[in-house]
Amino acid sequence: MDIKSAKLEVLAGCRAMVDKGLTVGTAGNISMRADAEGVFVITPTSMDYSLLTPDDLVVVDYDGKIVSGKRKPSIEVSMHRLILLNRPDVQAVVHTHSLYATAFASSKEATFLPAFAIEVISYLGGEIAIAEFAPPGSLELAEATVKALGTNAGVLMRNHGAIGVGKTMRDALTAAEILEKSCQIAFFSRIMGGLLDLPAEFVASAKQKSLEKRGVRR
Repeated sequence: MDIKSAKLEVLAGCRAMVDKGLTVGTAGNISMRADAEGVFVITPTSMDYSLLTPDDLVVVDYDGKIVSGKRKPSIEVSMHRLILLNRPDVQAVVHTHSLYATAFASSKEATFLPAFAIEVISYLGGEIAIAEFAPPGSLELAEATVKALGTNAGVLMRNHGAIGVGKTMRDALTAAEILEKSCQIAFFSRIMGGLLDLPAEFVASAKQKSLEKRGVRR
């Protein structure tokens, strides 16, 4: 994908993220590979998503250097860069501050999101880890998030938010949306007595199929 196409994908992702209620204000950030030119495109910091144009987006290389753009890149540019470097199967990264995912990741009792539903495994890859808290924009946060993401399509961030990744922008948005929905289900299930476990054999088989479907290499 070239830079022009990647910018259009990022803008479409921004509109969808707002329309789906996955963020408010200027919270969150989105990136897309433009590997035809060895770079990626990322949203700028502190701008209303509904007002973004292609010229507002920032082009960054994999050493973290700004290639082009009149704006400052998102504060989480290092996190996007490390995810893309460590996951060659990933083309798009969507970072949200959605309600239930953020609430779950901020809970004292939550240590991970169990693989309690078929969608959690088939779309996201299985149980979802919560990356340890670190200051926003820090290298520590970027490294913790990459580690917690592993081979999955989603990860929660302690006291912060969530991330969805995918082979396409649509896949990354779907991952973020399913992660939000799954955290909501987990919340209501706790009120009703807790989550039921899926059979272990099914979980193991579904995890392998998810890896193959998403093109992830261990």
